[in-house]
Amino acid sequence: HTLLYLLIRVGTGVTDTSTAALVARYSTDREERATNLGMIQSTRAAARIFTPVVSGSLFARSCLQQFPMPGSLPYLINASLAFVLAPLPIVLKKMANKRLSQSPVL
Repeated sequence: HTLLYLLIRVGTGVTDTSTAALVARYSTDREERATNLGMIQSTRAAARIFTPVVSGSLFARSCLQQFPMPGSLPYLINASLAFVLAPLPIVLKKMANKRLSQSPVL
C-alpha cells in the first residue's frame, strides 16, 4: 500500500501542476483565469470532503464480499476512472478547436 500511495502522490503532483498550467495558458484574460483556478480549488476541496466517505464505503464493501483481493475496490475503481478519463482532455480540445473553426470571423 505504501508504494501505491507514493505513486498516487507523484501522479497527483504532476496532474495538479499540469492542470493549473493548462488553465493559466488557455484562459483568455485575468478574470477568466482567476475564475477557472478558483473552480479548480473548489472542486479539489469538495473532493477532499466526499472521497474519504466514498472510498471508505468501497473499502468496507470489498472486505465483506468475496473479492479476490480484499480491500482493493477503491484502487480498482480509481484506476478504472483514470483509464477511462485519460483521453478526455484530447476530446475537449478537439471540440474546442471545432467550435472555433466553425465560428464566423468578424
